[in-house]
Amino acid sequence: MNIACQLYDYIEIACMYKLEVSARLKSGELKNGKALNTVIDKRSDASKECIQMRINGNVENIALNEIAQLHAITDNPHFSSVSF
Repeated sequence: MNIACQLYDYIEIACMYKLEVSARLKSGELKNGKALNTVIDKRSDASKECIQMRINGNVENIALNEIAQLHAITDNPHFSSVSF
């Protein structure tokens, strides 16, 4: 399942500016860290589009279709919070 193009733009902005973000997942889990890049995670049978984040010193891939809301912790002129 893909996300809407305009929502993908927010992910790319967060990565381009290496913003500190908070991602609330559809499961309710909260992930806070620095947005690094967008990647295709091919480790499972189905490839997933992910945002790569540095969380507590570790790099994690978070599937875009699992994100319910993205909040910018770093002040920026582009967005503060967006719901997926």
